[in-house]
Amino acid sequence: MDVEAVADLSAQIDIAALRAYRLAVGQRTQEIVKGLQAEDMQQKTDPARLQKVLAEGAVLPEAMSIIDYWSKRTIAGLLLMPPTRHNFLHLNEAMRIKSKKQ
Repeated sequence: MDVEAVADLSAQIDIAALRAYRLAVGQRTQEIVKGLQAEDMQQKTDPARLQKVLAEGAVLPEAMSIIDYWSKRTIAGLLLMPPTRHNFLHLNEAMRIKSKKQ
């Protein structure tokens, strides 16, 4: 997103709805993870599921690299990415922005 898109989203977003969505996603993720077996963790993402995501238009054209990323990861890798690597990515971005503001 560019600066204008972020500002527009920030002005229009329904925080209560966003929190409800986040809660629903978290609960559903926990349900799915509880149903996984140890051997499931080493499986890679099913290409048919990635095709379904594309067919539903759930990924913007400028973000298509995420499909390639997902296709190369195991289930364990995908589950570990948000609480580990993803946070570090954004922390580094935040530090760069902060250093430019000082």
